[in-house]
Amino acid sequence: MEHQLAHLVVKHVMATPVEACSPLIKVAEATRMASQKKLVGLVLTDGDEIKGVCKTAELPRFPGSLFLEQCLAKEGCRVIGQDAPLDVLVANHFDREAGWVVLDQEHKPVGFVDTEILLTNLWKGLLLSRQQLACVLETVGEAVVIIDEEERVVAWNKQAEDMYGIGRQKILGQSIRPHFTDLMLIRVMKDRQKVRDVYHQPRAGSHIQINATPVIIDGKVAGSVSADRDITEIVYLNQELTRASAQVRILETQIKNAANGVSFRRILGHSPRLLETIALSKRVASTDAAVLIRGESGTGKELFAEAIHLESRRSERPFVVINCGAIPATLFESELFGYQGGAFTGADKKGKPGKFELADGGTLFLDEVGELPLEMQVKLLRVLQGKVFYRVGGSEPVSVNVRIIAATNRNLESMIKEGRFRDDLYYRLNVVSLEIPPLRERKEDVPELIHFFIQEFSRIHNRNISHLAPEVMASLLDYFWPGNIRELRNMAERLVVLADGEIIKKEHLPGGFAASKGFSAVAHPAGSLTELAEEAEREAIRAALARAGGNKARAAEILAIPRSTLYYKMKSLGITR
Repeated sequence: MEHQLAHLVVKHVMATPVEACSPLIKVAEATRMASQKKLVGLVLTDGDEIKGVCKTAELPRFPGSLFLEQCLAKEGCRVIGQDAPLDVLVANHFDREAGWVVLDQEHKPVGFVDTEILLTNLWKGLLLSRQQLACVLETVGEAVVIIDEEERVVAWNKQAEDMYGIGRQKILGQSIRPHFTDLMLIRVMKDRQKVRDVYHQPRAGSHIQINATPVIIDGKVAGSVSADRDITEIVYLNQELTRASAQVRILETQIKNAANGVSFRRILGHSPRLLETIALSKRVASTDAAVLIRGESGTGKELFAEAIHLESRRSERPFVVINCGAIPATLFESELFGYQGGAFTGADKKGKPGKFELADGGTLFLDEVGELPLEMQVKLLRVLQGKVFYRVGGSEPVSVNVRIIAATNRNLESMIKEGRFRDDLYYRLNVVSLEIPPLRERKEDVPELIHFFIQEFSRIHNRNISHLAPEVMASLLDYFWPGNIRELRNMAERLVVLADGEIIKKEHLPGGFAASKGFSAVAHPAGSLTELAEEAEREAIRAALARAGGNKARAAEILAIPRSTLYYKMKSLGITR
């Protein structure tokens, strides 16, 4: 009620209109005047002195020959400003006969208040407050409990019934103590201090996040209120997640100590498609066959290439990487084959070996091979066929024994049709083809990957992150991951850096993360996870093409992927236009 009164002033409840008149007017005349002007009261004034107020509704019970002053209560009348807080009246006691004359800013009477008027308005306010409280109790998502100073339950909403399994009819008006072993409600009442977002266990088997506040009136504690959020499932999930994370670390140690397949230990995940790709990689590793690794940007193509090299007979020899998309066309030949001293202006006088020479006896990894210029494709093909090349500016043949592993996120078949990639080089490189699935097609690997990366960055940044809040894991599982594992790894570092405690919470996720989840399987309950992901990709690509007016370059920018990936996806998903 104090909250209600704080927003009301006297003019909100006063009876009006009234008019000032002489106390020597007789009742009969006053009745006629009140009737003509439809007054609810007459304020009797003698000069500047206010004698009192007569309610016109009570005039008929007095003889018409009496003067109005004879109708006034003996206790007299008090005055109050129209903008005074209503609790001023509530805090003062007065009887039914005496009342208050309400004055405006010019000290002229504009209304009156008596006990009947005040009680009527207070009762209306009480009914409104009670109904508002009932609506609040059934609207909030938390379990709301209110007790009085005797620890009796005076409010117990539906959420409290569901959370604690106790019906309102059994607990309202009863002591709360028999139902709980420990209660924050009673503690805050005794300590006279509110608590916010405190973990609490009111009884065995339940885990609660609680807000509680004591109810204090005139310095005395009149009870307390709590809003409880059930986090039992979250606690259990985090316990399971922590145990699983510990088990993963144990398994990681065991894998590191294993005799076979040790080079593939950094490729995390146990989804069927990934395990198939790893199994094929292990089989081909023991040979010298050329391997073409295909997959979107960020899926870990170089990781597979290095693992194949380390599991091969060439593991003691160099593993040399060249990114074909990062070298200017004019420097390709010298990067691949090296140059003789003085071959061109600015060249080292001693000359420089190329990547092929550096990789002799080992493996040369051609990343983004689809970016090779056509003239370099011809020269690369000659080396692969004859295993002999010439340095730039040199005349002596250089023989090498190199295994080639290439990788691309582009659709080489389409590039061949467009005349941008040689088919004979394609067949040389594509002896064995490995397809690395995107992260959205192996969502079951996300928990293992994110925990591994979080442990990695916790060590790097000297943080002690124990686990993720379940809602964070749910968001990570629901996200589309256009940047694949590279994006997930960057996300893990962000979460570790921003976390201010042992738990990574949802507020640590970047803004708009939930809104950018992409396709949701909820809208398509039928079909396998792979089918759902493919349909999501179709929808996203079609929407981007429509937005770009059919311009594929612009559509690739909208989707934040290379144009080559867009071409590859359009072909594999059957999007013709």
